[in-house]
Amino acid sequence: MKFSGKQTLLIVAAVFFLCVAADLHAPEVHTELGSLRGQYVSVKGKETGVHAYLGVPFAKPPVGPALRLAAPQPVEGWEGVKDATQQPPMCVQHKQQVLDILERFGGMFPDVPDVSEDCLYLNIYTPANRAHDAKLPVMVWIHGGGFAFESASMYDGSALAAYQDVVVVLIQYRLGLLGFLSTGDQHMPGNVGLLDQVQALRWIQQHIHNFGGDPGLVTVFGESAGGISVSLLLLSPLSHGLFHRAIAESGTAAMDAYVSNNPLPMMQIVANASGCNHESTEKIADCFRRLDIDSIVTIGKDVYLIPSINVDGHFLTKPVEELFREHEVLTVPFMTGVNDDEAGWILADIFGLQNWTEGMDREQITKTLSVFFPDPKHAVPIDLITDEYIGTGEDRVKNRDGFTEMVGDILFTIPAIKTVNAHRDVGADVYMYEYQHPPKFLQKKRPNFVGADHGDELFTVFGCCFSAHVKLSDPCTEEEEELSKTMMSYWGNFARTGSPNGDGLAHWPQYGAGEDYLAIGLKQQVTRQHLKKNRFVFMTQTLPEKIKQHEEKTERTPEVHTELGRLRGQYVSVKGKETGVHAYLGVPFAKPPVGPALRLAAPQPVEGWEGVKDATQQPPMCAQNRQIVVDLSNELGVVLQVIPDISEDCLYLNIYTPANRAHDAKLPVMVWIHGGGFTLGSASMFDGSALAAYQDVVVVLIQYRLGILGFLSTGDQHMPGNVGLLDQVQALRWIQQHIHSFGGDPGLVTIFGESAGGVSVSLLLLSPLSHGLFHRAIAESGTAAMDAIVSNDPLILMQIVANVSGCSHDSTKKIADCIRNLDTDTIVTIGKENLKLSLHVDGHFLTKPVEELFREHELLTVPFMTGVNDDEGGWTLAGFFAPPNWTEGMDREHIANMLSMLFSDPKHVAIRDLIIDEYIGTGDNHVKNRDGFTELLGDILFTVPAIKTANAHRDAGAAVYLYEYQHPPRHLQKKRPSFVGTDHADELFTVFGFCFTTTHVKLSDSCTEEEEELSKTMMSYWGNFARTGSPNGDGLAHWPQYGAGEDYLAIGLKQQVTRQHLKKSRFVFMTQMLPEMIRQHMEKMERSEL
Repeated sequence: MKFSGKQTLLIVAAVFFLCVAADLHAPEVHTELGSLRGQYVSVKGKETGVHAYLGVPFAKPPVGPALRLAAPQPVEGWEGVKDATQQPPMCVQHKQQVLDILERFGGMFPDVPDVSEDCLYLNIYTPANRAHDAKLPVMVWIHGGGFAFESASMYDGSALAAYQDVVVVLIQYRLGLLGFLSTGDQHMPGNVGLLDQVQALRWIQQHIHNFGGDPGLVTVFGESAGGISVSLLLLSPLSHGLFHRAIAESGTAAMDAYVSNNPLPMMQIVANASGCNHESTEKIADCFRRLDIDSIVTIGKDVYLIPSINVDGHFLTKPVEELFREHEVLTVPFMTGVNDDEAGWILADIFGLQNWTEGMDREQITKTLSVFFPDPKHAVPIDLITDEYIGTGEDRVKNRDGFTEMVGDILFTIPAIKTVNAHRDVGADVYMYEYQHPPKFLQKKRPNFVGADHGDELFTVFGCCFSAHVKLSDPCTEEEEELSKTMMSYWGNFARTGSPNGDGLAHWPQYGAGEDYLAIGLKQQVTRQHLKKNRFVFMTQTLPEKIKQHEEKTERTPEVHTELGRLRGQYVSVKGKETGVHAYLGVPFAKPPVGPALRLAAPQPVEGWEGVKDATQQPPMCAQNRQIVVDLSNELGVVLQVIPDISEDCLYLNIYTPANRAHDAKLPVMVWIHGGGFTLGSASMFDGSALAAYQDVVVVLIQYRLGILGFLSTGDQHMPGNVGLLDQVQALRWIQQHIHSFGGDPGLVTIFGESAGGVSVSLLLLSPLSHGLFHRAIAESGTAAMDAIVSNDPLILMQIVANVSGCSHDSTKKIADCIRNLDTDTIVTIGKENLKLSLHVDGHFLTKPVEELFREHELLTVPFMTGVNDDEGGWTLAGFFAPPNWTEGMDREHIANMLSMLFSDPKHVAIRDLIIDEYIGTGDNHVKNRDGFTELLGDILFTVPAIKTANAHRDAGAAVYLYEYQHPPRHLQKKRPSFVGTDHADELFTVFGFCFTTTHVKLSDSCTEEEEELSKTMMSYWGNFARTGSPNGDGLAHWPQYGAGEDYLAIGLKQQVTRQHLKKSRFVFMTQMLPEMIRQHMEKMERSEL
């Protein structure tokens, strides 16, 4: 017979056969309720077996109108000696469906008792050789079966009890309609099956000492629905003091399908099926309490009538997700895990798909997914999930494997990871596993593509290899017996100590920030990290976001009207903000600079367009080595929505504006100029949504021509150069004309950039072309005083490019004409040569050398912010310059060779040696040499130029703010050696609020709460500066202006404090002592020559 999708959780545990043991001993135990006579049970491989007490009552029989569907009542005592040698009746369920499921296991012959409402019993297994005053760990098993099937009689606790010297208790609880039907009010509150579990645990607290158990050392463990029960017990206020550790196998509270906030629809269906009057919940409850048992069983045969657990305010006070989020969880040691092919056989087969083992087509899979997503609105998630797991769906065998993985992930693996994260985050000791061994006797009965299926771990957890009462068709192999002993040891150790570790076992690490788990195979158990990380990120982040985007897109697709034409954008949500932003991507600000007439020429104003232009796709990147962008994004741990192709047609900008802006809004505008050494980068590598939403500003990300196409020059009218900078000017002119259409104020524009973008900002402050285009400026880790960037002689580079390209360099005109006609691929190939590009003094954008402009105060005196990170040369740049294995240490010769890249002229040997003496000294300690090298690299390239630039703006009369940023992102700390501080570009993660972005750029790892707060602080400083010209504002540490006292703000994770004289001694050395030493050296050389 076929079963529905929701039955995938109903009968999915291993089954155990208990036959009557030879009555070698007839043990008797005395409790406060009365005496019990049990039986002796032998265990293979152990000299002494266990005493088993079966069918021990823990509550009054829940029968009759008064007790049916009511909370369980404490059991009453009895006279004489109660026989405890027979299996108790199973709670009410469809017995034939149980037998049908058992048949699928093949090779097992269980005894299935009759069903009865009188079923609240437990089975106890305790070591026969226990001491008279023993206080052994107690392990309480909660069976699975989808809250509709199974019983204690399907399990045998004898081997686990004997091998681990623990007391094993198997409990029963009401199932199906009798256990979980609810009217949602006092007439039939529901969840009585879970209350039965609580009552059993209370009974154990009171009486388990009579069986040698320690009531202060109780572990609850369960599988499938039993795992869900364990997980829910950890969330219930009724559980306090009842247990001390918990194990949830292949089932957790995060399995959303099992918890409902509204039990009434199911109740009404049952009322209709039963013929009960449903005029009121009271009448339904009274009617149902009086139905005969056969009618209840018949109604329960409808597999779609599996009642859900409900938030009743008593057992479960809030939805699971809310309890997790608010850390309302018992912080006892917790173990959970899954099998590596949870839906590989039994569950997939239950769906009843014809010939599914041979392969599946996409249509079969989408139809099956509708079981989990029945609402017609769910067509989009169904397609998205199918795309993720199946792809195009052309290979039917791969489709089948994707389907089984998908079902296992949806039902078990993703909820398990959610749950383990919640317990970890609340401070509990957590252990996670993936079980990877299908039992040999079942491998023979399944296709060879099936891994460890749902329930497979139970055979080793319960030691079926050693139980005389479990009838397997084949004996266990020696390896399986060893694996079973290992599993029982892990579980038993956990029950004893709260840790699964012990002598002779592979170490099992706690699950923490590194997401370590134990992969448990037949031959070895090994530690691994990040169980199914990609799928988890997809299901918990990517999928919800894509669904949200789709919903918002259908509800509100923003459109804006400009003088050039109309643009259709997209809505982008931002974490932590009720309202997100409208994003307009790929907005053209200049004519495409393509063809001989426009290549390497100043940009031309863009022309208008007809109709509505789509502005929902990232623009192409300007010509560059695309693979470096791919590698860089991976290295930085960012997930880009897309890495576009490259094109010369690249003069576009991306605009992010608050979705809730007023119709006539005039918001501050923040224009971002990306870095990348003037050879790499794009607008698509950044996401302005969080900064726009949190600071109520319009963020514009611009692109500009890079590399040869942006900065090659013949030094005359044939190819003047600096066109990349002219592109930036053209973008700013476009913003002046059109940003009001997006809610921006053209009279309140801030330019900001980092690295080469910071250099650009700093140069724009020196250019006569910038007047009136912006009103504040922020240069992060890059300024115009970086001497190597600006050249007075572009001809050297031009001649090198001419040689490499094969262009004739008879004249600058011929070179210019030739390069304008080269194909793009050739230009990109030439750009891979690591040519040292430079900007030059062209008399148009830049009229004089930077140092001269600074000295003569020829700069825009708008409010200016600049700063550096505390280890600018600590990792990325050091890795570029330094030799292999540099992280272990460097010698002086290595450093001298590296410095020759910055000081290439043979005349510079003296300069190089003086700098090495300052930063390295004698050079005896290789580790100190390494640290000195990274410091001098950061100082030469960034810190000293930044201070020079801050001084120049201060001296010209501008309001200046200087910072040093001191927090490396946590997700990057994991990838770098511990000696690395805050590397080049690390501040970008908080400036742009990547902790909160959801769409265009996301982090591969989540931020800590402290990092989120730091990001909010950074965005506030930057946003305030854009609004007022000062970074200061309410709730922020005061940031003083940079003046004669050289105050700056040290920005750390936990605090922001004012300091003075950033790297004063190094600055004095580089700007005063070193020039004087060089002067003296030159004079000495001249005298010696004379």
